[in-house]
Amino acid sequence: MKISIVIPVLNDADRLGVLLDALEGGREVVVADGGSRDDPAARAAGRARMVTSAPGRARQMNAGAAACGGDVLLFLHSDTRLPPGAFERIGEAMRDPGVAGGGFRHRFDGGGLFGRFISLSANARARGWGLFFGDQAIFVRREAFERLGGYGDLPLFEDWDLCRRMRRQGRMAFIPEPVTTSARRIEVWGKWRCFCVWWGLGILYALGVPADSLARHYADVR
Repeated sequence: MKISIVIPVLNDADRLGVLLDALEGGREVVVADGGSRDDPAARAAGRARMVTSAPGRARQMNAGAAACGGDVLLFLHSDTRLPPGAFERIGEAMRDPGVAGGGFRHRFDGGGLFGRFISLSANARARGWGLFFGDQAIFVRREAFERLGGYGDLPLFEDWDLCRRMRRQGRMAFIPEPVTTSARRIEVWGKWRCFCVWWGLGILYALGVPADSLARHYADVR
């Protein structure tokens, strides 16, 4: 079973370089750039294939997936690190034909008690409902991804939308080994704003408010 890695980037070349250094060799890696000004191609040279698209994680990840040849697609943010043995854990999960895809347990690299609280809530949602954040390293069978038409063209919550549709294709696997993702948004925004945005927007989206209307409240921190 071949696992292909798709990494969306936008002005994140330094983090991309660190991530590529940490990845196991011998994997197909496609970096999907949404118009960066910091030359991610220089960091990817010799280690990953570059594709370009209009900006937006959903569009970039669809473009990256289209360039991959793997049986399983792993969508990995540039500020997220996989645990040791991650590819073996994905392979074990996907050997069950009833599994459509899944993701990993979430952990921040900082943020103190607040960061642990956010991770706890994310993990409870992922375990209970199969809804993963994008920084939980979502993976999916290629055939299921193609049947679903890939990521919806959403500016926000494209991860939840994909997971919700994936559940119609099969079960969602929760891998207990944690990925570690950057707490930079907590550091830049502060805990109170993060709580209001993450929980508030999540509740509004679950109640049916369109992602287009919510995206303006989710500013870029790069």
